[in-house]
Amino acid sequence: MKVFEYINKLALFHTLVMQERTGTPHEFAERLGVDRATVYNICNELRSHDIEIEYSRLRQTFYYKHPDLVEIRLIIRQHSDYSNDKT
Repeated sequence: MKVFEYINKLALFHTLVMQERTGTPHEFAERLGVDRATVYNICNELRSHDIEIEYSRLRQTFYYKHPDLVEIRLIIRQHSDYSNDKT
């Protein structure tokens, strides 16, 4: 998977979990365009960073136990003081 493709999938993953609209693990994987194992791998990676993510069978969604403590973002930009001049 290419870097920006992965970033976009992670952003969608995070958005759907925050909104508690993931659906079942199978549905979530389909929405992300990955297999179920990848969904669980992402969950495990987040857990390795102390982010508590759970799945509710009753509500059929993944959710963050403490959503107010979760922020995932990536900013890619060129600083305005960057110069292409290599003199």
